[in-house]
Amino acid sequence: MTRGRPRIGISQLVWGFDLSRPDRWIQFLDEASEIGYEGILAFDSTLPFWYNRPTELKRMLDERKLALAAVIHRPSLDFLATRRLARFVADLGGERLVLSSRDGRQADWSIVVPLLERHGQIAAEYGLRCVYHHHTGWIAETMEQYERLLAQTERRYLGAMLDCGHATKDFVGHSALEFYQRHHEIVEYVEFKDWSPATDLRTEVGRGTCDFAGLAQALKEHQYGGWIVVEQNGTDRTPKESSAESYRYIRDTLGLPG
Repeated sequence: MTRGRPRIGISQLVWGFDLSRPDRWIQFLDEASEIGYEGILAFDSTLPFWYNRPTELKRMLDERKLALAAVIHRPSLDFLATRRLARFVADLGGERLVLSSRDGRQADWSIVVPLLERHGQIAAEYGLRCVYHHHTGWIAETMEQYERLLAQTERRYLGAMLDCGHATKDFVGHSALEFYQRHHEIVEYVEFKDWSPATDLRTEVGRGTCDFAGLAQALKEHQYGGWIVVEQNGTDRTPKESSAESYRYIRDTLGLPG
């Protein structure tokens, strides 16, 4: 776990799942930078357009003072695709791949888990960290399932993360704060996402039921210095308005300077 001041990033998901169209991608980068975010989370569906333009994309990020905090990667049996993506992300100065996809049922556990670890091995060859995204409907949805996956995989190949929204929704009988307190030594990436019964995951950070005040205190106590990335599934407001509210809430809750 990195110690120090956390950096605040934003996921492209607020602007859309697929931003491969350059004008939509540029709008995302411009607005994220204007709000004050320090980095971005991109999806692997967006990046292939830029595979032959890495210098141009790196310049776009640098001009806006944005780091590539992570890339969501939907793993499959196409390990060559993982290798190409990892090489590209490393060339851009990116730090990690977040493995997130419908990756099987509990009955497929013994097959799926080694495959996930193999994607992490490939990423490690390029100096990247892989973390597995616990998620509704994924093979590690509940806290018990996620802890089981972490217990059965090598940390050097597959790291731990915390998605506060999915933890609040899916860790029935537990909480995001409880998971972090139990595993703070290995949690290396955090998504600040919120959830409420009324708006599901289409919820600005701070408007749902996640205990962000408690999490903020725990993050400070354990000197968490990694990325905190905002992700939400869109709201009725514009992406910029919604993301700006979440940004202000996080800075205020963590007590970070403006």
